[in-house]
Amino acid sequence: MARTRDERPSRHVGRGAAQVTADDFAALADAHRLRVLRFATAFLGDRHLAEDAVQDALRKLFEHRDRYPLEELFGPYFVKTVARICVDHRRSRQAENRRIAAIEPTAVPSPTVAVEARETADLVALAIGRLPDRERACFLLTVCEGLSYRDTAETLALTYAEVNNAIHRARTLLRSSLAPVVEGDR
Repeated sequence: MARTRDERPSRHVGRGAAQVTADDFAALADAHRLRVLRFATAFLGDRHLAEDAVQDALRKLFEHRDRYPLEELFGPYFVKTVARICVDHRRSRQAENRRIAAIEPTAVPSPTVAVEARETADLVALAIGRLPDRERACFLLTVCEGLSYRDTAETLALTYAEVNNAIHRARTLLRSSLAPVVEGDR
């Protein structure tokens, strides 16, 4: 006999988020907002889009707060929700860019002359932005946000080995794409 959605046993043990009040939720959100906003900004490359992603994630978490043990695991759920929203946004933005490119081809803009440190930072950010979604998310969470490989794996619903491989690929791709910058500094 097939189970309906309501008959499925809960995967969450202990005190659920049903007891999390709106004030508790706001306090949890405030405690994690800046870290998650930094991640989303680095992932999307746009602060305004990142703020929208964070707000959307908070809305979703608040609407479904009775499903998750937010009191204990708010940070990982928040990061995972934002990461998924960011991936979805990049995919839709890439699809839109392909449609626009098919209509009107655009030239790649040449880098502007700026302070050397800022130019290097822009090149690094661009190289990170060109990483595949999984590699970028793993790289940003571990290297930039300081999460362990295990925490990153849990946050992104991956295995430890998948995170390890993704970070290895990200570093290899970054080393290759940033070789002219590194060689230019020597």
